[in-house]
Amino acid sequence: MNKEVILRGISKAEDKLLVARILDKYTLSQKIMSYTHSDFLDPYQQNVVRKCLEMSGIRDHVFYGGFSGAERTVVVFCPYYMPENIESEFSGFFEILKIKPNTRENFSHRDYLGSLMGLGIKREKIGDILVREDFAFVVVLKDIADYIRINLTKVGNARVEIDIVNPDELDILEPKVKEISSTVASLRLDSVASAGFGISRSKTADLIRGEKVTVNWETATNPARLVKEGDTISIRGKGRVVVEKVGNTTKKDRIHILLKKFI
Repeated sequence: MNKEVILRGISKAEDKLLVARILDKYTLSQKIMSYTHSDFLDPYQQNVVRKCLEMSGIRDHVFYGGFSGAERTVVVFCPYYMPENIESEFSGFFEILKIKPNTRENFSHRDYLGSLMGLGIKREKIGDILVREDFAFVVVLKDIADYIRINLTKVGNARVEIDIVNPDELDILEPKVKEISSTVASLRLDSVASAGFGISRSKTADLIRGEKVTVNWETATNPARLVKEGDTISIRGKGRVVVEKVGNTTKKDRIHILLKKFI
């Protein structure tokens, strides 16, 4: 592995720093011949890291976030063998906290995350936050679990109880999605996002220029950027849509698209 060559191929400074840290974890795993893992990565960071590892020929790794299907994951390097049961082998890297406020108020993902980060915890130490009606499951790295249990006393103005639960206690809900069938003049980002979020194309373009829109978790600033089947488009505060299918062109030269909006 030639670290300098890999890093020279990365244009963004923050991506370069990220990959450098990941490669250091890989080097350590080879040196000590034991598992090493990164902090949590969001889907965009996972894509950056995955591409670099593939280009480098590094295959003895796996992305895992404490339970099957997690959105935020760490990358674990396995220098001597790849375990058959990833969940049982790597569960020790994480703790799953059940945070239950003593009020009937429905707190949001932002409420729980804000309270955790208010303790001085970095975002990369926190995995998925699964919000339920009157509590939330929060996946964290094991080394900060006790700190949270001792110091997190409130979410918003509500006092909380915190328990550590086993992964099999998680109730993983299927995400609620709404299918949106539409036609667009082109596959420009502003046009497709406008159809998916039900807002005007001009307002969508303003949001894009204001850096409030991401495509595949990477900030997009060009309204004319073309999107493709499989892309995920997010607007800050409005959720996300996936371009499920790009269909045929109508007689009026408009393109059929099928979108899935997460609600």
